[in-house]
Amino acid sequence: MINLLRAELFKLSKNKVFWTLTITVTVVFALMHYLITIGWWKMNNLFMDAGLEQFSSLALATTPFYFMLFLCTLAGFFVANDFTIGVVKNMVMSGNRRSHIFLAKLVILALGSVILAVVCPLIVIMGGKLLFGFGEMTNSSALGYLARALGLFLIHLMALVALLMLIALLVEDSGKTIITSVVIALFISVAEVLRPLPGILETLYHYSMFHHLIDSFRIRMSDADIIQSLSVGISTLLVLMLCGKLVFNRKEIK
Repeated sequence: MINLLRAELFKLSKNKVFWTLTITVTVVFALMHYLITIGWWKMNNLFMDAGLEQFSSLALATTPFYFMLFLCTLAGFFVANDFTIGVVKNMVMSGNRRSHIFLAKLVILALGSVILAVVCPLIVIMGGKLLFGFGEMTNSSALGYLARALGLFLIHLMALVALLMLIALLVEDSGKTIITSVVIALFISVAEVLRPLPGILETLYHYSMFHHLIDSFRIRMSDADIIQSLSVGISTLLVLMLCGKLVFNRKEIK
């Protein structure tokens, strides 16, 4: 298992698509952060209300369609593409357990996704503060809110990564993985705009990881809200991991 993790991590470090996405995310977010900081792009979001003016541009980086576009591209070329070029077949023929292969790929895909969705934007924000003095330092209560929000966001992000992994396993093609994921992202965005949804659809959406992914950054959350968010995120992650493992174990590797 350790060797598989090292192999997948090495593949990620050598993956040109990953580095292209990393550079693209950093440049795009740096531009957006600069425009927001100088006041050219006016924003009024939860980060501003929480006293986190320095992190106001993070609202864009945590928008589902924004980061879904990058993450599904990574999943397509890091996971689905391995089926096309025969990498997975070689790993299975080498005597590795399928469950270990699946888990290793999921862990490293999650690592790459966190780098793209969270680490790169935070580096830009902190770099802007250290190098150019952009933004104001915040108080401890505001930073406590940020820690709670990012913690919940990361849990639901892991569930989303498990979903992308499952999609990649089912379609075995980078293009289809990207298209399917973008369609899902569009549905999420439309559903959020059209809320409240009719009938049972609203209930289903309220208890989905997609709602809680966005709701993670709500300023005021009771203990019950936090427990509900954790329960939805962790249970969804476990279910999707189980589904992905079953699909991979029963899959005919060509």
